[in-house]
Amino acid sequence: MIAQLRQMFEMQNKLNAAINPDWINDPSQDWHCAVVVEGAEMIDHYGWKWWKHQTPDIEQVHLELVDIWHFLMSAELKRHPALPIDEAIVQSARIWEDHFNQTQDSGKFLPLAKALVGKSALSDMPYSEFCKVMKVVEFDFDALYKWYIGKNVLNYFRQDHGYKDGSYIKVWNGREDNEHLADALNSLACDASLADNVYQALSKVYPS
Repeated sequence: MIAQLRQMFEMQNKLNAAINPDWINDPSQDWHCAVVVEGAEMIDHYGWKWWKHQTPDIEQVHLELVDIWHFLMSAELKRHPALPIDEAIVQSARIWEDHFNQTQDSGKFLPLAKALVGKSALSDMPYSEFCKVMKVVEFDFDALYKWYIGKNVLNYFRQDHGYKDGSYIKVWNGREDNEHLADALNSLACDASLADNVYQALSKVYPS
């Protein structure tokens, strides 16, 4: 688990640096705010409106957890700006490993999701709440790892195809890029070639 956590932290640092080389010292990038927004979207996908019938969209909840994970890793790395990045990654990975290995009962989704958002709004790190929400919606560490690799590749793919200047096409043949990503991940093995294979799969279906 430590090796996989370290890999994800390294990938996140690389992605952030590709967008902004000095990202870790940039005060304008509020990763906690990003978690709050994604957390609210996650709650909306699960359902919270008592005045109407709602069916939880668990697949979308899983995708929001992956997005939240991007921002939590970034926020955690930013907590150690004085450390060499390798050391910060090791420290962060060890902290998260403890929480992913927790086995206590998780509780109910909505209180945990609200606590996750609430802690993030206070610029605190919701380690336990994040892992418990994962457990409630049956999204384990292996799934998080595979989907993080895939979403990280998609983020690079977006940047390579004009996401920053607005020319990127998000809907391909009537389906969003996240859906095409899901197709690729469901058909590919989670091995050392996963990232390259995901990028190639996306390239084959992206409109030229």
